[in-house]
Amino acid sequence: MADNIFLLAWGKPLLILHALLGMLLLGTSTHHALIAVPWLWGSRKKLHLNQIYVNVGLVAYLLTFGLGAVIYPNYRYTVRALYFDKDLPWASQLFDVKEHWAGIGLGLFVSFFVLSRLIDPRSDRAGLFVYVFLSVSLALIVWFSLISGLLLTAYRSI
Repeated sequence: MADNIFLLAWGKPLLILHALLGMLLLGTSTHHALIAVPWLWGSRKKLHLNQIYVNVGLVAYLLTFGLGAVIYPNYRYTVRALYFDKDLPWASQLFDVKEHWAGIGLGLFVSFFVLSRLIDPRSDRAGLFVYVFLSVSLALIVWFSLISGLLLTAYRSI
């Protein structure tokens, strides 16, 4: 069975790349949330970084999510089926929760990206509340996903 798994021999390097892309996404989403929250109180500092963080974040999210999907068959067999499901069922459940939140985050990030093109943080007060809410929510989802992924990898990796 293991011989038929897509990119089995590339599992560890792809997992490391997946984690590095996740860290890029974490930095981008966290920095964006940190510059966006003060906009609610009238600060307009670092507005020039807004679109840079959004653009880099979207690309990082797509690449991280896509690479995770590519390495999933390897994880599904070598980690989940052979170890987590039998010995650590909570780990399988945590992985599922992490993946569901990552999927929700992907949809939110696309909406966030579109909203970043439609609102002006200097003048659209109502849109700004939604925008900042999305920014903070995405940062929290990414933090949860990265920490969960690293924790699970500490127990068993591909």
